[in-house]
Amino acid sequence: MSLVTAKQLPLVASPLPEEALDAVHQLETRAHSHPWSRSLLESGLSRYHCWGIQTNEQWIGFAIVSVVVGEAELLDFVVSPDYQGQGVGGCFMDWLLEQVATLADRFYLEVRASNAPAIALYQNAGFVEVGLRPDYYPAAKGREDAVLMAMELFAAS
Repeated sequence: MSLVTAKQLPLVASPLPEEALDAVHQLETRAHSHPWSRSLLESGLSRYHCWGIQTNEQWIGFAIVSVVVGEAELLDFVVSPDYQGQGVGGCFMDWLLEQVATLADRFYLEVRASNAPAIALYQNAGFVEVGLRPDYYPAAKGREDAVLMAMELFAAS
């Protein structure tokens, strides 16, 4: 599906094919301090619902979502550092919510407590903080808390 950001960046969102693994792995390693391994990403692409976003036929972001008994969990959400701050994440998240709403009634995620831009993105999308997971993430100096966020989903009728 074609999308356009507020800055008129043309985007195409779609299911993520397994052939995109190399691009996904590159995005993951560039975007996260503690990235998923290539084998974990490969497993994720085959086991979960995966969507990506492109511009000019180049993958610039992806999402991996687990869905079980009406509840979805955002396992990984990445936008290339080259495209952060340009509305890509918000545009992709809005589209993603439409997809997930057809599969689940509730949507959960964890985010590093220090990741203020991601927390703002999720809050703008409608997620609310529902808890804290102490020492959840590995960090440069020990462990870091995760903010647990959730939202109720409503499929368009």
